Amino acid sequence: MRTLFVVGGLLVAAAAQASAAPKAPVQWHVKAAPKTVKPGAKFNVTITGVLDPGWHLYALEEPQGGPVATEVALTEGDAADLIRVEEAKPRVLPDPLFQQPTGYFEGSADFTLHLQAAKEASATSGLRILVKYQSCNDRVCLPPHTDTITVPFTIAR
Repeated sequence: MRTLFVVGGLLVAAAAQASAAPKAPVQWHVKAAPKTVKPGAKFNVTITGVLDPGWHLYALEEPQGGPVATEVALTEGDAADLIRVEEAKPRVLPDPLFQQPTGYFEGSADFTLHLQAAKEASATSGLRILVKYQSCNDRVCLPPHTDTITVPFTIAR
């Protein structure tokens, strides 16, 4: 009887794992960020998307009728304003799925956010960076997805 419960438990666990959402092919990390920022100061944060082999991520600007371009933004109420976003130079090649040249990254993609700390921010603050992106391989594109990256830092007077 005990064996039946163990086997039944394993089957339930396997079914739950099979129905769980698949792992996204892009994992986001903070590559560089200051630990302390003065109120009103300009600073940079660099994030990196690490892509699974065979997958690619699109650039910040894409042609009409092409893939969904990557978008980087901050959440409402963050302790800084986003001035601009820079990306590493993407590869530009004909995309077989969209049948036109697209800019994309393979392996990894770095994005540098140029920011300005709020002048009236609380002593302990941070950022929540939103990255909306579409990832594709040579056969299929996943629907656009938004990930949140938390960047802790302190506003010091």
